[in-house]
Amino acid sequence: MKHLLKYIFLLITICVIATPVEAKKKQRKKQKTSITKKKTSKKKNNRTIAANAKTTSINKVNLNELLNETTVTVAPTKSDSVPEKVVTILSAFKPQLKYVAKIGFVNATATTDTSAVFLNYQVPSQNLSFEYRPISLVPRAIVHDSLVSLTNITNFKIGFGNFSHQYAQLSINNVDKWKNTHSITLFNEASTGTDYRLQIIRELGAKYIGDQYINKYNNIQTQLFYNHSQRYRFGLVPNSLILPESNYEHNFEHMGASFALLNTKVKQRLFNIHPIAKFEHFQGIIDATNTWYEISNPMYFQFRNKIKFNLDVSYSFSQYNPTGIIHQKNTILRADPAISIEKWGTIIKAGASPVWVNKDEYKFYPNIHLQKKLTDTNYLVKTGWTTLFDNNLYSGLAIQNPWIMPVQNMLITSNERKYITVDVSSGKRLDYSIGVSINEYRNLPFFNQIHGTDVNTFGLKYQAIFEKRAATLEIDANLRYQFSDKFLFINKFNYRQFNIIRENAKPWGILPLEIKSSLNWLPNKKWIIEASAQYWTGAAQFEANNRAFDLKNVLVLNAGFSYKLSSAWSVWARGENLLDKPYERWANYPSLGAQITAGIIYSFRK
Repeated sequence: MKHLLKYIFLLITICVIATPVEAKKKQRKKQKTSITKKKTSKKKNNRTIAANAKTTSINKVNLNELLNETTVTVAPTKSDSVPEKVVTILSAFKPQLKYVAKIGFVNATATTDTSAVFLNYQVPSQNLSFEYRPISLVPRAIVHDSLVSLTNITNFKIGFGNFSHQYAQLSINNVDKWKNTHSITLFNEASTGTDYRLQIIRELGAKYIGDQYINKYNNIQTQLFYNHSQRYRFGLVPNSLILPESNYEHNFEHMGASFALLNTKVKQRLFNIHPIAKFEHFQGIIDATNTWYEISNPMYFQFRNKIKFNLDVSYSFSQYNPTGIIHQKNTILRADPAISIEKWGTIIKAGASPVWVNKDEYKFYPNIHLQKKLTDTNYLVKTGWTTLFDNNLYSGLAIQNPWIMPVQNMLITSNERKYITVDVSSGKRLDYSIGVSINEYRNLPFFNQIHGTDVNTFGLKYQAIFEKRAATLEIDANLRYQFSDKFLFINKFNYRQFNIIRENAKPWGILPLEIKSSLNWLPNKKWIIEASAQYWTGAAQFEANNRAFDLKNVLVLNAGFSYKLSSAWSVWARGENLLDKPYERWANYPSLGAQITAGIIYSFRK
């Protein structure tokens, strides 16, 4: 019996010892099976691997081990000796047990977990840093809001100054019940010099600007103007001569109109068209007249892949009558077919420009434009090759030189231009650009004095001389700084160097260097401050004694202000040529000295 009990005890002991060993073998077998399944499923679906891995790890982690360990490694280890880049994230949240129940009628002490749990995340090296590349800005057309604030506003401005200066202006702005805007301006200005008896200038004019809506998306912009200028050729005329003023009269009358059809639904249309019509009539001295009209039709097809096909067409007609007998007609018919592609921040425009001049002269010119936004910069580069035509008008020549006589043979000017320009946007407020161009002109107008006439009896006269061929190198620069609607500063720079002149000795009357600056500042709701400056180097001129010379360099400073006294009344003042140095844009025609004008403005609205 004793031996039997020994054998039973020995059997139980062996079973107890063998049971844990067998359990560990089964556990190891399950781990191998799960690892094999894990590798097989890893090739099929990454998401399923992640879920199975989490479930397996949770099932096999002992609660005591989880409480004792403070670091859990998520990223799998690799045999590579190169260290992996990891990111350590430390949670600032500390769980704390509060409001525990009483145990044995004694408050339990709330324990705070002070251990930090670190989790290691494996991050690919290419994702540790990213390069910021701003997208290029594409300018879009601005759709103006309705001018409700301009409803029935009328301003009357009047002022007086030295040199018997008188200025009066009436402006009316109105928006009718159909939301059409109308702006009418009437002005009259006159001044008389003290050093020259005939230095008298009178200007009278009217201007209308309207915007009429045809429907929701189409509107017509209209402009009408009329100017009457009265002056006398006082150059080289002594004050001691007593002759009728009609001998020196140099009066002009200029009127015109323009109409443009605009469409605000440009983005949603495949075909866009914007026809423009212009008309002008000019009457100069000795009954010389010039009638001109132009019809231009910018149109293009806009495709979805940023490809545009242009079909621009324009026609210009000018009838010039230097006398009552001679009639001269000049016409320009031009087409500008081109294809424009916008890809990779680049705009490429390639086309051609066939031009018919006076119906008997046909020429074919290239029309190429390239625009590129440099990567990771604020530089926009523009370059191209095009040819411009100008159907010269008597009015245009008279604006450049107010002392010009009627031209006997009016010619058409062409300019074959090759250019490169760099535009820079430095922040939201400062923009500037610089450009260089090579120009080849045909029939470029120069201005020089007419010799061999009786200056004492009829005054000094100028004439237009058309240079057959001239080549120039020009540099243009612009700078603009704007701070909201309170401050605006604009600068323009132009330099022109003549490298080739075929017929004339010098470019008579053309300014080599010209700089213009303007400033508009609104310190508050009452003050408006304006200022401007002009500087140019003197143009070449030719005197009667066969002597060529250059006029003096000129610096002109102007400034003015407006102060609002009330909702209806304001005071204003303006000073011109503040340096008080009479200058000559055209030889022997000096300007006035410092001219100060001040007055009041009365505004009222309905």
